[in-house]
Amino acid sequence: MATLAERLNAWFADAATADAVGRLREPTTSEVAQAISQDPSHDVTISRSYLTALRNGSQTNPTVSVLSAIVRYFQSREMTLPVSVSALISEDPPTPVQEEKDEWAEALSDRQVRSIAMRAGQLTPAMREQLLSIMDVLDDPKKSAKSSPEAKSPEEGGA
Repeated sequence: MATLAERLNAWFADAATADAVGRLREPTTSEVAQAISQDPSHDVTISRSYLTALRNGSQTNPTVSVLSAIVRYFQSREMTLPVSVSALISEDPPTPVQEEKDEWAEALSDRQVRSIAMRAGQLTPAMREQLLSIMDVLDDPKKSAKSSPEAKSPEEGGA
């Protein structure tokens, strides 16, 4: 049964890239800790010593936000191993329900996403529907411009 430390070390090995002379080089614990701490997409900071403790097994119970930040770092690398919170903490392959929970946990680890969700929860159902419509437009402006008859390009005499 693989431990958190073993899985994490496997990710470090899997993230190895060729150096200038062609030797495979794993990212260092210090490099990964610094990259995670400097990532503006979340508010997690992690020290080299804490990441070392996770890698050697002396720390075994990190928070979901720390796990999500580690996962986010390794997802930005070219990996052959599966990279998700569930892949890091569990022996069993993730079920679709577990993968969805992991996606939610990752999304909610971001402070801004939590703030948006909390504010949206206070809106009326009609206002939430309007907010979703606005988000759809922001998500795919080309699609919504084509589907909306009022939305004309400047060349067509629109706004």
